[in-house]
Amino acid sequence: RCVPAGSEVSQESLLLHGPFARKPKRIRTAFSPSQLLRLERAFEKNHYVVGAERKQLASSLSLSETQVL
Repeated sequence: RCVPAGSEVSQESLLLHGPFARKPKRIRTAFSPSQLLRLERAFEKNHYVVGAERKQLASSLSLSETQVL
């Protein structure tokens, strides 16, 4: 195989940046007991908390909307 000098791609680079590279793991949120209780109650009412309800719940719990899934 003929490869120009300096263009070798390391195996490690392929694993980190290749087409099947894994995204970095998301840091888990440590919910307080009161946040957990509110989230569980919201989930009991509706398994898919979306839109304005999700935004309001996140705001009232001082969480981001992404954390309220």
